[in-house]
Amino acid sequence: MNSFFFYGQNALNFSIHQDLKLFAFGDNLGNNAGTVNFVARLKYESNDKKLGYFIYGLEYEKAFLTSSYTRYGAFLGYTFIDVFGDYNFQLTPNLGIGNIHREGTNLCSWSTSLQVEYFLNDTLKLSFLNQITERTDLGFLYGKVKYRYSFFFGIEIRLFKFKSKY
Repeated sequence: MNSFFFYGQNALNFSIHQDLKLFAFGDNLGNNAGTVNFVARLKYESNDKKLGYFIYGLEYEKAFLTSSYTRYGAFLGYTFIDVFGDYNFQLTPNLGIGNIHREGTNLCSWSTSLQVEYFLNDTLKLSFLNQITERTDLGFLYGKVKYRYSFFFGIEIRLFKFKSKY
């Protein structure tokens, strides 16, 4: 079943997500429920192929933890279209590398995520971002590197679509 929405890819998108787990429950490191932790992404979507399309982009994460947490990163992935026989659902696994800045120290970090998106219209999507991040800052602060799971909820907006060469 195809949607009446046409998205066409070859587009540049912007998304903003809030970590629901941290916002709703806090964590065991002194960050209470209500803690703001957002990820902003600028993502390029290539042209559609049979199964989907490649994506890549830049991301910025800011968390207002007991000490400030900032992560700059880049990611690459592949979006599968027509998931569950509905073009409005899309799944995107991706890998990323970034730099965590915490307490005056810069640390390299890897991440992986699975983004689940649902089209609301031709320019706006609901987005769920399941992310695992190598938290090298925790190694710096507490002596042990951990891999942290975060569940983000947000929206993605198509900024513009590039014209095709053909």
